[in-house]
Amino acid sequence: MNQINTLLNKQDNSEKIRDQIAALLTLELKNQFTLASNQKIEDHKDFNINVYIENSRPWQLVRENKNPFPLINVCLNKIEEETTPGNDAKKKYTGQFYVDCWGCGNVNNETENFTNDDYLATIRAWKTARIARNVLMSGFYTYLGIRQLVRKRRIASITTIIPNLTESALAVVACRIILEVDFYEESPQADATELDGISFTSDDSGNVRLIDI
Repeated sequence: MNQINTLLNKQDNSEKIRDQIAALLTLELKNQFTLASNQKIEDHKDFNINVYIENSRPWQLVRENKNPFPLINVCLNKIEEETTPGNDAKKKYTGQFYVDCWGCGNVNNETENFTNDDYLATIRAWKTARIARNVLMSGFYTYLGIRQLVRKRRIASITTIIPNLTESALAVVACRIILEVDFYEESPQADATELDGISFTSDDSGNVRLIDI
């Protein structure tokens, strides 16, 4: 005889945290682009950064010579349970999240090959990573805006990723931020924690759009 009589269709806390990371980045990057545009800085377009969830091949977003970069993709890589004793219904976990920050070296969205396009792609990817790191590690977001779930967050590493795009005319590079988050996870027998998160939607490509801010 079955024992669980509720539909298990709600997100785990690890998924909620992934979505919260993307929502926070979308919110703050939108504001950064506004600030950069208002100050009329030369590289203000580098602050026009779209955020995606679980889109590991963003170069496929290129359509009709339109360049979607710079962009950030947030991915839930893995979760591990802490081995300390505690309440079985509310265990402590550590989640590892990839925050991949993509930059493109092609100028003015053109598809020609440039002698310094790899250099520009790398510079822009690290610039995007710098902005994302500053948002995620800001004192305003010590608990990523969901203190009832998150116990601690830290950046484990930031590394360069060069994808093998043999059929693409775009020069793109990513900087992967590995963000580790210590959090609580609950089982069906425990009441779920209600969140006051940031409202957003995402389309089929994973692109995050804020609503009702």
